[in-house]
Amino acid sequence: MSVLGIDLGTSSCKVGVFNETGLLAAAGREYPILSPAPGYAELDPVAAWNSVKESLRDALSQAGPEAGKVQAISFSSMGEVIVPLDKDGVVVSNALHSYDIRGSEYSESLLADIGQEAFYRINPNSIGPYYSLSKMLWFRDHLPERYRQTAKFLLMADFIAYRFGAKPFTSNSLANRTLLFDYTRNDWSDTLLDWAKFPREKLGAIVSGGTVVGEINPEVARELSLPPDIILVSGGHDQGCNSLGCGATRPGMAVAGMGTYETFCPTIAMPPDPLNYLREIRNLEHHVLPGLFVSFLYTHSGLLINWFRKTFAPELQPTAGKSPYQILDSEMPAEPTNIFFLPHNEPLQWPDYQADTSGVFIGLKTATTRGEMFKALLEGIAFFFADSLVYLERMGMKPDSFIASGGSSRSDAILQIRADVLDITLTRLETGEGSLTGAAILAARAAGMFKTPDEAVKAYTRLGRTFTPDPGRREFYRQSAAFYQRLDHETSSLRSALSRR
Repeated sequence: MSVLGIDLGTSSCKVGVFNETGLLAAAGREYPILSPAPGYAELDPVAAWNSVKESLRDALSQAGPEAGKVQAISFSSMGEVIVPLDKDGVVVSNALHSYDIRGSEYSESLLADIGQEAFYRINPNSIGPYYSLSKMLWFRDHLPERYRQTAKFLLMADFIAYRFGAKPFTSNSLANRTLLFDYTRNDWSDTLLDWAKFPREKLGAIVSGGTVVGEINPEVARELSLPPDIILVSGGHDQGCNSLGCGATRPGMAVAGMGTYETFCPTIAMPPDPLNYLREIRNLEHHVLPGLFVSFLYTHSGLLINWFRKTFAPELQPTAGKSPYQILDSEMPAEPTNIFFLPHNEPLQWPDYQADTSGVFIGLKTATTRGEMFKALLEGIAFFFADSLVYLERMGMKPDSFIASGGSSRSDAILQIRADVLDITLTRLETGEGSLTGAAILAARAAGMFKTPDEAVKAYTRLGRTFTPDPGRREFYRQSAAFYQRLDHETSSLRSALSRR
């Protein structure tokens, strides 16, 4: 017997086939981020669904007879991206990405009307335009006919589960990313729904991670050559799924997710008073395991790494088993650089929303190489996180070690730079796909393959090499981090002015 884990990322999906001993096979597909106008960023949900189906076929083909009978499927996805569906389940419009510029006026009104402190008691997030609420209200007021056609808004993981045959639902961790969720009641907030004048019936019923939400639709089963009695299991936001997949099953454990967005994510117990976190922690939501919560500090590092490769090394192609990024790794100098990169190419969402900003390289010479610039970019991303860990330490939440997962975690150079700059220990997740593994663990538990989450983690989670700080480089980076903070502060107004020109 086997289960499927499905993970929907910012620009690609992956499907993994797991049996009782772990991952058998995985396959993925990219889907485009659409930009019909400057500042717009959209995802075609139908294209994502088709990518999932193609990936599933590939993964099962690779697994072969060893997969046996598929028992259950569970789902992980990025947050915020929400899909409008009509009464027949047909997609009404493309979904807006979190960094789409539309809807900022609604978050400004929410902040003015309710206030950050009162809001944080209901939903412990910083108010900003990147959450689903701003996008849904923009959709309502600017596309009224399509809004009237919309019977349900579902987050991406829950939309894919719906396409497989589940009734409309919303995982609680993903519901948190809408800004309409009351985390203490584990339900939609009447206060916030009333403020938004948004009908509850347009949202899915709240369920916790690991809940059985239906069986596969017979037509989908036939189309994909799957058994007709597969159970569908709620997953959640990729941060919680990644934490579970990396083995963070109790408070005090932490992961570093290194995908399109890079996150440092500790697992914590329910805080007695969320306001204790307001000044330091801007994101707090349900883990996909009951009784646990996660917080996360993040920036778009994978997006920046991909931008650098496409812009400065478009000729690089995979060779002899090496990716273009590994080739760039080999071009980097062994020692730290004296070049600084401010990783603000896109609007920052944490720790404070910055719409008007831009990235900066400083310290370039005519002798500067591409490898030095790439290393400076990686160092700049690490410097960005230095304050993050200070915040966690002030809250008594800073772990000494992290499990690293995601695409960038496959790079020895990136993990060593993180360890040296941040003075932390990182251990690589061998499978590299924590969110996928977390979704599979939820499916396997629901199917009765494991009695406890820890038993499933033992079977599915494989850890690899550990990276520890180099004492010599650590001292150099300590001084560089202070200089980075000075540069970041002193160029802030100039970067904002430049982005508005």
